[in-house]
Amino acid sequence: MRAPSRRRMLVVAAASAAGLLAPSRVRARPLQRLIWVINQRDEEFAATYRREDGHYDFHALARLQHLFRDIRENLPGPLPPQLIDLLAILQESFGFDRPLRLHSGYRTPRTNASIGEGASPRSFHLHGMAADISMRGVSPLDLALAAHAISLRLGIMGVGLYGHFVHVDIGPVARWTRIGRS
Repeated sequence: MRAPSRRRMLVVAAASAAGLLAPSRVRARPLQRLIWVINQRDEEFAATYRREDGHYDFHALARLQHLFRDIRENLPGPLPPQLIDLLAILQESFGFDRPLRLHSGYRTPRTNASIGEGASPRSFHLHGMAADISMRGVSPLDLALAAHAISLRLGIMGVGLYGHFVHVDIGPVARWTRIGRS
């Protein structure tokens, strides 16, 4: 195989600098990430949580951790940035003109047990690795299908479709529906 000519390398470099090559051919810089979330108490966070250099804004992550806390016990739990990244990618697929509605983020074991048969004793919510979400003006089915498409692209994420919300987690790929349950 012949080495690329200097001219070819210059053309590729110029095209990538101008943004003319497909992203798969150019090594992409990490982009800043935005998220807009409202929890069950109508507490809202809309801001950049990851800067253009790819580093997380720890103040923003702390605010998100408070938003994703167990509302019943008012206790924050862990909140892996990977979950926020997945939610931001999902929100980006619908534009940023409406917030994600967070029905449930982190749950303590007591809160999880109080939900009854609808909550797994091995729930990813217990580790802050799951979120039950909806979006005004978007059906749960459409939201679940968008999450499914992202999951296929990334090779991770559990997606559960319920009557009024969608469960997403950063566990292995899994799918389920429980229409008629909340």
